[in-house]
Amino acid sequence: MENREKEMKQKETYQEGWKISAKYSTILMDHEDRNEYFEIAPNVYHQFISELRVKKIPHVDKNYIQIWDTMLNTVQNNPKIHVCRGAIKLLHQTNVQRTN
Repeated sequence: MENREKEMKQKETYQEGWKISAKYSTILMDHEDRNEYFEIAPNVYHQFISELRVKKIPHVDKNYIQIWDTMLNTVQNNPKIHVCRGAIKLLHQTNVQRTN
């Protein structure tokens, strides 16, 4: 019984990580009509990580972290606006799919 409870707790924690990720990607998407969301992406990411830490949700080697890292690398290293916009939209789309 203990193993089952432990696995259920891990699953709930993982799902909570995705919900928090979706919350912050929604914040980015709320600023989509202004190109400022490229500039605020790193700050939103740090807020996301901060909330995970406060809630004691793992924030290393998790898929919900990897998609943020990929988006940030794209936004910070690619001068093409449509590529950056696509990276943020993909982040958000992935979050929506994982939380439904």
